Amino acid sequence: MEVILKEDIKNLGEIGDVVSVKPGYGRNFLVPQGKAVFATADNLKNLEQQKEELRKKQEGELSLLREKAQTFEGLKLTIEANVTEEGTLYGSIGTIDIANAANEKGIELERSYINMPEGPIKTIGSHDVELLFHPEIQVIINVEVVGGEVAIKNTLDSEEEEDNINEENIDTENTEESE
Repeated sequence: MEVILKEDIKNLGEIGDVVSVKPGYGRNFLVPQGKAVFATADNLKNLEQQKEELRKKQEGELSLLREKAQTFEGLKLTIEANVTEEGTLYGSIGTIDIANAANEKGIELERSYINMPEGPIKTIGSHDVELLFHPEIQVIINVEVVGGEVAIKNTLDSEEEEDNINEENIDTENTEESE
């Protein structure tokens, strides 16, 4: 299936390119999202007229995204997470946690901009996370994952409870033996 791209798409083509894609990708994603139109004779004629308009529209969108990206440059987020005594995380830090941390700082960050190709963060420490606003516009932010005191306290409390349970079992066994 051939489509005409209405915007630049990474690993596919630029505005006005006639590209061949799988039918499901074109029918179910590119055309409904307004990223492409079917490559018909009429659409090819219209393309030449609309090509400059599409370019201007995309440049306007890119300038807005560049301005938005500048607000995130040099951003450093600190996320407190539950950790074990050894310093490993309970669970992981994903896009939701990073977006919530940015929102708490008063900076609106959509989850869709956060790019984590290696998956969620699973260790404490400093991590660089890429924000991908557009294939041409990328910003690296620093996410510091620290262990929370509450989590360590909860871990210690549960261990003390286990010790108390074990002591009660020993006491119960001793009283049964003496009888």
